[in-house]
Amino acid sequence: MQAFRNLADADLELPPPGLVLVGRNGHGKTSFLEALLYGEVFRSFRGALDRELVRFGDAGFHVQAQAEKTVAVGYDARTKEKRVVVGGLPAQRLAEAIGIVRGVVLSPDDVQLVSGGARERRRYLDVLLSLVVPGYVEALGEYRRAVRHRCRAGADVADWEALLARSGARVAAARRGWAERWAARYGEHCRAIGESADAELCYASRNTASEAELAAALERSRERDLEHGRTSVGPHRDDLRLLLGGRELRIYGSAGQWRTAAMALRLVEAETLAETGGRTGALPVLCLDDAFAELDAARSARLGALVDGLAERGSQVFATVPRDGEMPGAVSRLPKWRIEDGRIEA
Repeated sequence: MQAFRNLADADLELPPPGLVLVGRNGHGKTSFLEALLYGEVFRSFRGALDRELVRFGDAGFHVQAQAEKTVAVGYDARTKEKRVVVGGLPAQRLAEAIGIVRGVVLSPDDVQLVSGGARERRRYLDVLLSLVVPGYVEALGEYRRAVRHRCRAGADVADWEALLARSGARVAAARRGWAERWAARYGEHCRAIGESADAELCYASRNTASEAELAAALERSRERDLEHGRTSVGPHRDDLRLLLGGRELRIYGSAGQWRTAAMALRLVEAETLAETGGRTGALPVLCLDDAFAELDAARSARLGALVDGLAERGSQVFATVPRDGEMPGAVSRLPKWRIEDGRIEA
């Protein structure tokens, strides 16, 4: 990696089981994980813009990861161009390279998945499904393009609505199918982490389940939408609903319950990636970004046991901690590396 955030340029050979990176806050622990997984969907998992990832004073960054194939990406801040190379060959489209590097990050910030608005949960679904559902990236791209153009299309509005309905139905079907497949497993994880009430997950759509229904809804809302300059129906308005004991978790849950649900979502994400195998068949990398910091002892132990299960199946585990201390299970047995002022040492 070169010129990435505050990290010193380095060519690191990472231990096969993973490692624990120890260092004080602000010295680059999370940036290391960010660089490690940047090649998954070629975006920061923290939501940062590419230009914000460039080290101060540099003109761009370069990161490279070795999965089944080598994935390298360079970003030029001056031209805002991104160049991706897979196995030594330039990728013509980003979609060709998505999913070769695959991983899941658990961190205290994940609570926003549960306590935040629907946009957070839609992004969770979109990133995950882009990795495991063939054609999802293309359908999502078409849908977003149609949303941008519909309300200023003039006489072509019906054509953009047809594209919206077609691509939107594919997006909604993939999201709904995932939710139905993994709802029970999400509940099992919540119970394993310590929740006694029933935890439920479902995809909430506004009566736009099929292409025909979405097309009809767009036509009904056309006059109002054109007047206000926005599209009011479709998958970009849907949500992944999380309930606990039959109540909306985002509204009625406690901070501890939010953390439990967020961990369960990330573990389901890891299992989804492990089940589908992606393009390489390899298990996903599991990254724990100070993940045990805000957990009580019981939740920490249960999360450690679940991480052990993934590690035993062969997932690499990378954990960041501010100082040496008690870490559960497989994490405590990993090699310990240190970071200071962006410099990583084994």
